[in-house]
Amino acid sequence: MEAVSERPRRATGLLGYVLVAAAATSWGAQSVVAKLLLTSGSGLPPAPLVSTRTALATLLVLAAIGWLRPGLLVVSGRDLGRIAVLGVAMAASQYTYYFALTRLPVATVLLVIYTAPLLVLAASLTLYGERPRRHDVAAATLALAGAAFVIRVYEPAALVVNAAGLAASAFCSVTFAFYNLWAKTVPPVVAPWTVLTYSLATAAVLWLPVAPPWALLLTPHPPAFWLGLGVVVLFGTLVPFSLYLAGLARISAAHASVTSTLEPAVAAAVAFAVLGESLAWPQLAGGALVLAGIGLLHLRA
Repeated sequence: MEAVSERPRRATGLLGYVLVAAAATSWGAQSVVAKLLLTSGSGLPPAPLVSTRTALATLLVLAAIGWLRPGLLVVSGRDLGRIAVLGVAMAASQYTYYFALTRLPVATVLLVIYTAPLLVLAASLTLYGERPRRHDVAAATLALAGAAFVIRVYEPAALVVNAAGLAASAFCSVTFAFYNLWAKTVPPVVAPWTVLTYSLATAAVLWLPVAPPWALLLTPHPPAFWLGLGVVVLFGTLVPFSLYLAGLARISAAHASVTSTLEPAVAAAVAFAVLGESLAWPQLAGGALVLAGIGLLHLRA
């Protein structure tokens, strides 16, 4: 009987890992598009891109939920406050990530950001009293080491240091870690789509006075720009955040953040396929280490 009852729990955990991995895949794949938008001849600053993508994503998800399941928009004031804090963290992490991309190579940015799993693991142990598990530490070490190889930490030229970019990357890492931990304070009865809707809306409202999205939307751009913006809105915002929140409801914050280290491996693969960037054998080995770390977490769960 115990073995039978264990199956749904393990199946739920497996689904959580799959959802988070899918979110990381979406984030990693669209990072090349975001980089092109920020560094193309148009010279798009980070703030308008973040503001516009957040506003468009908010309108889309509000329209979809209002039409299909309006009941998901009903939430208590206390839970709404918790979700609003997530929106602030979302706005901060997105801006600092894009800002860092304008100052540093993608490799450097991702290296700093993906210290977040260690921050989450440390916070889970110290703040929430979770018992330290050697499997968790080993999985985090494997995943982070793999991510470091994927982004070519072994090549000094790939780690060009810019003070502002480095600070933005570090702050993004902290906000991503906070996002993982704070999301667990939202009761499981609150649907991930509800969390996504109100967190996006909070972020969009914060950006309105800083970088009004209509300023970008009313400016003429070539078709390729609008296509890229659509990719960033869908696969850099709506799809990955909905998948990540759904996965985070099923597994721990520490496990979710370590699983998300799949993102730099995906980004490197997409850069190879789209931009023709070659993958050296240490990068391939790094991707294998990331997958091994994620697999080890599931075996321990």
